[in-house]
Amino acid sequence: MKHLIVRCLALLLCVLTFSLPAWGEEAIPSETTPQVMETMVVTSGRIKEKKENLTTNITIYTQEDIQQASVQNLSDLLAKEGFMIREYPNSTSSVEIRGFRTDTHGNDLASHVLILINGRRAGTGNMAKITMDNVERIEVIRGPGSVQYGASAMGGVVNVITKQGKRKPSFFVEGNLGSWNYKDASAGFSGQFKAFDISATLSKSSQDDYDTADGTRYYNTGYDSKERVSFNAGWTFVPDNRVSFSYTGYEGKKIGKPNYLSSNDLDDYIDNSLKSFDLVYDGQTADGFLLWNLRYFKGKDEYETFDPSTSNARDYYRDTDHQGAQAQLTAKWDFAHVTAGVDWTDYAISNTYTAAGKENTYENPAAFLLAKTSLMDDKLILSAGGRYDKYEVEGDTGQSKDDTNWSSSVGAAYKFTSDLSVRANYAEAFRMPTADELFMYNDYGSWGIWAGNSDLNPEKSKTYEIGLDYNKGSLTSGITYFHTDFDDKIGYAYDAVTNITGYENIQGATISGIEATLQWDIGSLFGWSYELVPYGSFTTLTEYENEETGKNLQYTPEWTASYGLRFANGEQGFSSRLNFSYIGEQDISDYEGTGATTLDKYTVADLMISKRLFSFEKYGAVSLKAEITNLFDESYAAVQGYTMPGRTFYAGLRYTF
Repeated sequence: MKHLIVRCLALLLCVLTFSLPAWGEEAIPSETTPQVMETMVVTSGRIKEKKENLTTNITIYTQEDIQQASVQNLSDLLAKEGFMIREYPNSTSSVEIRGFRTDTHGNDLASHVLILINGRRAGTGNMAKITMDNVERIEVIRGPGSVQYGASAMGGVVNVITKQGKRKPSFFVEGNLGSWNYKDASAGFSGQFKAFDISATLSKSSQDDYDTADGTRYYNTGYDSKERVSFNAGWTFVPDNRVSFSYTGYEGKKIGKPNYLSSNDLDDYIDNSLKSFDLVYDGQTADGFLLWNLRYFKGKDEYETFDPSTSNARDYYRDTDHQGAQAQLTAKWDFAHVTAGVDWTDYAISNTYTAAGKENTYENPAAFLLAKTSLMDDKLILSAGGRYDKYEVEGDTGQSKDDTNWSSSVGAAYKFTSDLSVRANYAEAFRMPTADELFMYNDYGSWGIWAGNSDLNPEKSKTYEIGLDYNKGSLTSGITYFHTDFDDKIGYAYDAVTNITGYENIQGATISGIEATLQWDIGSLFGWSYELVPYGSFTTLTEYENEETGKNLQYTPEWTASYGLRFANGEQGFSSRLNFSYIGEQDISDYEGTGATTLDKYTVADLMISKRLFSFEKYGAVSLKAEITNLFDESYAAVQGYTMPGRTFYAGLRYTF
């Protein structure tokens, strides 16, 4: 009965919102108007190229995709798109791609999926810190990206690309309210002034504790504030030559740290932040033959936990300072494009367990070469790349280890017709051991003594994939098969005699599966004046076995999927989306102590609606945005013991000028 009531209310909300008129005779562009844009990517070859010329499987999420949902951070968006997200309420979240994931606690160097901001390392694996306020698009490489970007890119790469000011100046203000006393306010400005451009946003939100689907109040799941800033300004001093400065900042204050719902902690909390800036020069010759990019970036990732019941309020901290530089040059001949470059990355990490005044460091210079050629009247695309990484890891006690790694990739794509193409790719990837895995020796009390192993080898993988794409008119589809051999996986083993848990290289794992996506704009097919787009995507793992134990990998679902229906009418300024995300059952370790060996599968439905209410020729437009997340009040947990919120309502107004 309650599901029927929710469906009726949702339908009524759709009808009422759709029936509201757009005041004013002349419609102006708004965030609900479908945008037609050329499909370009920057992540695969580190230069812009057409998606149809890629030999790997890449998914692009546009501004429209982001604006259709009430998302604050990267994990909110990817969860709706069917990616498996491990989320601790409001503080820490990781994403899984092809059986690999970012580090659960946000350690960038320990991750197996790499997060980028504008093509450089974000410095964290915690997606809850990556804001969506000033984002132009997100590009997800499904599969290895070590040849392009180095360590930690085994399962994939997620590149968040911020907006650049274009066309005439515009600004917006937006306010949102929601369940659990959720409040959010944001403002932004974007535009181009002759040779200068700027795009910037500022936002702040807060939320109280939430209820689970069964009506249980989950205490200490709220937060006092999350502040987000994004700024990108540039100067095009000659055509196609731009220097820019950008800044991204996130700061969370008093984010509840509730522990398991079964043993709810009422006062522990977290403060965390991520701040970074970039200086960039993008340029090219007048004839477009040579293109270059120079970048320097610097940032800091902070994480602190507090226990007010103890005499020492701060019981753990981790500070990660990161900086780096990139330089690359591309030559474009008619028959081939070649990109050569160097990267440099430097990390300094201190935490509660490092020696006083000391830190763990990681330095990584690298050189790469990427090439692509077109044959047979551009029907056949061939690509190849190689990267040499040298890295040195030094512990807080002065111990150090240096090593090198060579990664390579080759790929091909063949276009049978303008609509149908096949692609194949082989790529290698790696992750170096962290300083903790190499050198640590800490007594964690009830967790026992943990010790590093200076003889650890880097983790390595080899991935083969083949895919088929068919895109005709309003139909977009693709299917990919992938197979990964994962060697020298770094695990740990407990020695009962010494009471020491030590790191070691175990045999590895084999991961293979199928990815597929399909969407069809029925409105365009029949020449309607509005979009009606059913869509769906899924990933199924046909093999995901730990070779040492012979068992399935933990925290790895066999099936993940996203599907739904999208509707948009640009003339009326209306858009809506009904989305379902499915995550299959997972094998787990029972840290909660309930005796469970699996985490249940779940499906979460979200309904999103946006409508332009007022439109004025000279004075901008006002739009309404509303969303119901977990529409059918599903009881589920993305991490054992951490039950997620029940049905949640959001509504907001946005003024754009």
